[in-house]
Amino acid sequence: MSERLVFPPIVEGLFVRGLTGRVTPLLKDRLRGEGLDLDRPLLPAYPLETWIRCVALTAKTLHPEEPDEVAWRLLGERMIDGYRDTLMGRALLGVMKLLGPWRMLLKAQHGFRTSNNYTEVRITERGPGEAEVWLNEPGKLRYFKQGVMLAMSRAAGGAATGVEVRQYDDNSVTYRVTWSDSGR
Repeated sequence: MSERLVFPPIVEGLFVRGLTGRVTPLLKDRLRGEGLDLDRPLLPAYPLETWIRCVALTAKTLHPEEPDEVAWRLLGERMIDGYRDTLMGRALLGVMKLLGPWRMLLKAQHGFRTSNNYTEVRITERGPGEAEVWLNEPGKLRYFKQGVMLAMSRAAGGAATGVEVRQYDDNSVTYRVTWSDSGR
């Protein structure tokens, strides 16, 4: 596989829009040192390693009292909040609302591909309002994507949505996604 890359919509969703007013000059300076210069136009893509370092730094800076898995999940949720304010995010999340949680999961491959060039998704229905989702997401990004999926499921109209990390290794994660709604 070629180099794993993260694309600007996800970077903009988190750092430009989702964290508006929360990126201090010191954090901005430290992010620049990691390869993300928020004072310049976003690059066409960022190496996955740069993205991971920037998320790790931001999680620790903004949520120092939280365990890593909580801090990373909170950033994933904030990214969707910010992504909603981008042109691509408005379109994608608008469609998600019409689809509902189950069909939103079925469209997840495309949705994740707007954010990077590497994500693979496997979805298995486990019953009404329950699915298993496997992603080839490395390391602690599993918790960031947990927050992303939680916020996306809510945006898709899933009442009482839950996204639980079931199992993982260094290169992949399996989630149990649950929701209660009247439709699929």
